[in-house]
Amino acid sequence: MCWSIAAADAAGMFDEIVVVAAPARLGAVEAAVRRRYAAVRVVAGGATRTASSWAALDATTAEIVAIHDAARPFVTPSLFARCVESARRDGSGVAGLPLADTVRRADEAGVSVEELEREGLWQVQTPQAFRRDVLDRARARAGDRSFTDDAAAVVAAGGRTRMVQGERRNLKITTTEDLGYARELVAKELAAIAGSTTSRMLPR
Repeated sequence: MCWSIAAADAAGMFDEIVVVAAPARLGAVEAAVRRRYAAVRVVAGGATRTASSWAALDATTAEIVAIHDAARPFVTPSLFARCVESARRDGSGVAGLPLADTVRRADEAGVSVEELEREGLWQVQTPQAFRRDVLDRARARAGDRSFTDDAAAVVAAGGRTRMVQGERRNLKITTTEDLGYARELVAKELAAIAGSTTSRMLPR
């Protein structure tokens, strides 16, 4: 979470940063955030991802809103900036990667039944940035429905979303295997930083 805050702060694109936390963990999250980022506000989320997005929308008056999943801790400041710039220009900017692998549909037994055309298919990430009026319209039409992400809510309301080239390192940590890979990435990054610092300190 704090890594994502650091990236958003370093992007230099935001007037404020709001963290949405599960009500049961609100105190713990707020304490963790306050230790590093006194200006960041922490608010309670809802029972679903979509409800938490609406809670974030209620917590700000910003005209451009970027929503990011803290389960993607390796987001970069430049990716935040690209999504925000797209939202300013086109109303939305959704990070993602064009699919490079072959995609097949399988039945319940795991038997391949068809190969899908991958051209034009994207693997969607966050951040997802929108003009406020785009999110307000999606919210008004969503009712009590929940969506897998904010782009889906916008599309369900009849809107269109603009894809922005994401980054492979912007992975989502959802499994134990993901966590192991993330730890390896952190170790490599820290080793690289340490090596760079040491080289600068070496006498000529």
